[in-house]
Amino acid sequence: MFLTISTTGSAERPATDLGFLLHKHPEKAQRFSTSYGTAHVLYPEADAERCTAALLLEVDAVALVRRGKGKGRGGAPDAALAQYVNDRPYAASSLLAVALSAVFSSAMRGVCNARPELPGRPLPLRVEIPALPARGGPGLVGRLFEPLGWTVGAEPVALDGEFPQWGDSRYVRLVLEAETLTLAEALRHLYVLLPVLDDAKHYWVASDEVDKLLRAGAGWLPGHPEQRLITSRYLSRRWSLTREAMERLELVRLAEADDSDVEEIDNAVAVETEAEEKPTPLAVQRREAILAALRAAAPPGCST
Repeated sequence: MFLTISTTGSAERPATDLGFLLHKHPEKAQRFSTSYGTAHVLYPEADAERCTAALLLEVDAVALVRRGKGKGRGGAPDAALAQYVNDRPYAASSLLAVALSAVFSSAMRGVCNARPELPGRPLPLRVEIPALPARGGPGLVGRLFEPLGWTVGAEPVALDGEFPQWGDSRYVRLVLEAETLTLAEALRHLYVLLPVLDDAKHYWVASDEVDKLLRAGAGWLPGHPEQRLITSRYLSRRWSLTREAMERLELVRLAEADDSDVEEIDNAVAVETEAEEKPTPLAVQRREAILAALRAAAPPGCST
C-alpha cells in the first residue's frame, strides 16, 4: 500500500522543510520494521519548489495470518485461503494508519527540535492514496474530510477496467488538498479516518483504543458532524467503548464551551451524579419484601 504527502515552497521557505517535519532526510531512502511487514520512506522529488514524501508499506501476509490468532481455521473451506488472498497488502487500512503513527510519530505529535518554528506553520498539502477502501462510498469520504478543511477528490475505482458494466468497487483513489492545516493535523486526520473508512482493524480493539482516539482527535473530533460514526467505527462498533468515548468527547465540548478545564467539568459531573439518589435494586427490594412478610407471619415472641 502506498501514500504520498506533497508540499510546495519557495526559496525563502523551501518545500524540503518537509524533511525536518517528518524527521526523514530527503536524500535518503529508509526502511522500518513493523509487526506486519516493512515500511519504506523515500522522496520521489525534493527541491525548494516541491517536495514529496512517500510511505510504502510491504505487508507480510504470512505474519498477518500468524498474528491473527487462527481466524478462519476450521470454518468454510476457503476461509484459510482468504487470509492469504485479500486486499490487505494493497489497500490503505489500519495497517497503514499504524505505520504512519510508528514511522512519523514525532511529526504526528508536532515535535521538531531542529526547527521548532515549523510544526505550527500551516503548509500547502496534497495527500494521495491510490487505493482506499471506502465503506459508504465517495460521499462518506467527503463528509469525513471536508469539515476538517480538506478539498476532497474521491474517484471510484472500477471493478475491472475492461468490463465497465460490472460497476465500481468499494475502493476510491483519494486526493486531499489543504492550505490551512499543519502536517501534524493532517497525519492525525489520516490516522483516525483511514481505518474508519475501511471499517475494520487488523488487531483486537481494547480499552486503550479510546485514549488513542481522543489523543489523535484532539482539536477536531469533538466538533465533527460525523463524530458518532467516526467513534463507533474506530472502536470496531464496541458499544461500551463507544459510549465511554462519546461521554469523554462531550466533556471536552462542554469544557471548550465554558472555557474551562475538562477536569473541572468532570469533577462537577461526578459530584452531581453522586448527589442524586440512586434507585434501590430489585434484588434488594425482593429481599426486604420477603423479610417483611416473614416478620408479619412469625408467631408472637419469635424473632426473625
